[in-house]
Amino acid sequence: MTPRQRFDEKLDQIRSDVVRMGNLASEMAQQAVEAMQNNDPTLARQVILADDEVDRLEQDTIRACVTIVMQEAPVANDLRLLTSTLGVIGEIEKVADDAVKLARRATKLGGQFPGELRMALHEMGKQARSGFASALRLYTNYTPELAKEVIDFDEVVDKSYSDARKRAVELIQQNPDQAKSLVRTIDAFHALEHIADRAVAIAKRLKVHYESGEPVSRES
Repeated sequence: MTPRQRFDEKLDQIRSDVVRMGNLASEMAQQAVEAMQNNDPTLARQVILADDEVDRLEQDTIRACVTIVMQEAPVANDLRLLTSTLGVIGEIEKVADDAVKLARRATKLGGQFPGELRMALHEMGKQARSGFASALRLYTNYTPELAKEVIDFDEVVDKSYSDARKRAVELIQQNPDQAKSLVRTIDAFHALEHIADRAVAIAKRLKVHYESGEPVSRES
């Protein structure tokens, strides 16, 4: 095995760990939405506990990136890829944090989530996770078209958040005694909007890496 092949194996392991971390964060987001919709405190607690595994994967991947930089002294494209990876895992960790915030709000609402907004929460959750999944695909298989799709799709999620917030504010005006729970409802939608923002941040970071004008090659 050549030095370049050994180097590529290390990069592939890092990529695999990043995808694993991203998939776990996405699953946490899905479960947090379900916990909110179904008033399931047990599932909400599972989401909160899962954050420890995301944090562990983040630290392991950071160490792997730093180690490969110190041992291999990569330059140009490889160095930029490793730098981008550190940024990507930072955004993934934020997605997990957003899922935890959503789960904690689910436990505090105690079943008081407004029924008429349940479907909106479900749909916005699907939108946010779809954008995030596309951003993860960019990390392993970048295309300019998909990057643009992820960035542009953020407007769809923003519109969903705006509509849900507007309706929640209307409900506060109609039922001021429910203001506390309805504000938490808005926070839940806001957490999902943040997940979409993380996807955009990943897409923009990778866009800089792959479209900077320097050829992307894994050949030695």
